[in-house]
Amino acid sequence: MEHLSGGNRSYWIASTPETTYPSLSGHHTVDVAIIGGGMLGITAALLLAREGRSVAVIEGDRIVRGVTGYTTAKVTSSQHLIYTKLVKKFGEDGARVYGESNEAALATVAGLVDELAIDCDFERQDNYVYTESDDELSSVQEEAEVAASLGLPASFVTDSPLPYPIKGAVRFTNQAQFHPRKYLLALARRVEESGGRIFENTKALDVHEGDLCRVETDKGALIASDVIVATNLPFLDRGLFFTKVHPMRSYVVAGYVQDGVAAPPGMYISAESPTRSIRLIRAEGRDLLMVGGEGHKTGQEPDTEACYQRLEADARSRFGLDRIDYRWSTQDTVSVDSVPYIGRYTRTSEHLFTGTGFRKWGMTNGTLAAMLLTDQIIGRGNPWAELYDSKRLDVPQSAKEFVKENVNVAQRWVGDRIQTPGDSIEDVPPGEGTVIRRDGKPVAVYKDDGGELRALSAVCTHLACIVHFNNAEKSWDCPCHGSRFDLDGSVIQGPATKPLESREL
Repeated sequence: MEHLSGGNRSYWIASTPETTYPSLSGHHTVDVAIIGGGMLGITAALLLAREGRSVAVIEGDRIVRGVTGYTTAKVTSSQHLIYTKLVKKFGEDGARVYGESNEAALATVAGLVDELAIDCDFERQDNYVYTESDDELSSVQEEAEVAASLGLPASFVTDSPLPYPIKGAVRFTNQAQFHPRKYLLALARRVEESGGRIFENTKALDVHEGDLCRVETDKGALIASDVIVATNLPFLDRGLFFTKVHPMRSYVVAGYVQDGVAAPPGMYISAESPTRSIRLIRAEGRDLLMVGGEGHKTGQEPDTEACYQRLEADARSRFGLDRIDYRWSTQDTVSVDSVPYIGRYTRTSEHLFTGTGFRKWGMTNGTLAAMLLTDQIIGRGNPWAELYDSKRLDVPQSAKEFVKENVNVAQRWVGDRIQTPGDSIEDVPPGEGTVIRRDGKPVAVYKDDGGELRALSAVCTHLACIVHFNNAEKSWDCPCHGSRFDLDGSVIQGPATKPLESREL
């Protein structure tokens, strides 16, 4: 199949202006320093500013260009077949708290859109978790019954607006979708109007916790009473979050709906694999149909371009799209017990906080994390805190997944070293990369379209796993904890903070 026409670009980013916030310079002192300018970071900054706290957000790139800039932008408490699992792991009370907190996060987003008159294409839609398979039908029916018993707006249905038949679906009513960058850029402006500061192109390097915390960056330092690490996967290893969550990549293709093609209203995700996530985007008076899925662990898919190709084939055959206008991918963290970690960074932390493991549902989970951390920082009780406690030791709920994920990491750490091939680069085609061995050391080699070679150390600077080439995004991805590096070795995504070193061939 030929390469897609859409290029690697997110509609959310392509349809909004670039931000131009300054970099940090020198030393600044605030009440709360927030590392990361996505859904959690920007929302927390606004909520804390409204509580009278002085805040500063630092972002290594531009704000709302990381995970949040590449989302599917569904704002919903319906998150695949989650509630059946949660009842088994945390009981009905725990599952109810999860549903109530996500509904509260949805209400917070809707409330801010209304209060601040944010033009972000926010609209209420039903969300469907559907199946086309008899094998998954009983699971879908059970999820509908469990979710309804928890007081959520759920019901079981046997039809949907999709242009093909389904066996059944869990329908959640009155959910929402929106344009995440339009929403968060509006919140960012309010943060500044409230006296907060936003610093871009400022990479956090370390945090020293104390009665006053010190955030070290490549441009200066922030002194703060409290610090929130909102970087998808926390980059400070001291909380060991890299052992409790694992990174997943997923993909999206989107194309404008042509005249005569029926575009289904609503939001959809399949219960079976390979996952298909579907929704319409209202794009300046036109309908843009988004089809997503093909998730896999970061660095563990040998042909990422094929993920896009399979999505394109579905978009053409099932929805009648004749071209692809956009495609993008994203990376999410998944916790071993399916519930995010939100709260204090370690068991001894008093002023350092984080939120991670949003399991691909960061629009609601990121918002509720901002709400929960705001309460914790200002000393207000919150009924959700126990479920999401970032320090929880939930051995019965997570032991099996914890062992499985960390065995996978160990296998990659050892196996990739053993399996690294010899030093031949002759067979590498233009536009591709591979890991070879030179002088006994693994080297990441990329050959550009002109045949020029670029070589880097293939050893991830986080915990020394061997990176793999991502042929769709042209990046080097770590299969252990999800760090990603550009072709020049610079860090695209943490937890790594140091670049891959250049190598001579």
